Amino acid sequence: MDGDEPFVLLGTNKGPNAVELILASLASCLSVGIVYNAAARGIEIKSLGINIEGDIDLQGFLGLSESVRPGYQDIRINCKIESDTPKDKLKELCEHVQKTSPVLDIIANKVSVTLIIE
Repeated sequence: MDGDEPFVLLGTNKGPNAVELILASLASCLSVGIVYNAAARGIEIKSLGINIEGDIDLQGFLGLSESVRPGYQDIRINCKIESDTPKDKLKELCEHVQKTSPVLDIIANKVSVTLIIE
C-alpha cells in the first residue's frame, strides 16, 4: 500500500497519508460491520454509502503547540443506508456496529503501544 503526504508536508501527493488511511479503515470496518450484522439480522441492504471526514490541527503534529493533540479532534460519519427496514431497526443496527467495530474501538479508546528500536 502506497502512502504519501501533500506537497505542503513535503510529499508528492500521490497517495493517501496515514491519517487519511485511518478514516478509510474506519469507513471500511463500519461498512463490513453493517453488511455482516444486517445479514445476520435478516435486514436487506440495497445500498450503503459512508462519507467520513475529520478535523485535525497540524500544530500538534508539527510541534508548534503542546496544547493541541497531534491527531484528529473530531470525526464525522454520514451513513446512507437504502433498505425497506424501518429507521429504528437501522439505528439499532448501527449502534450495535459502533459497539463492536474494532477500528472504532482503537480510535476511541486508549491503546497500549510499544515501540522497539533495533
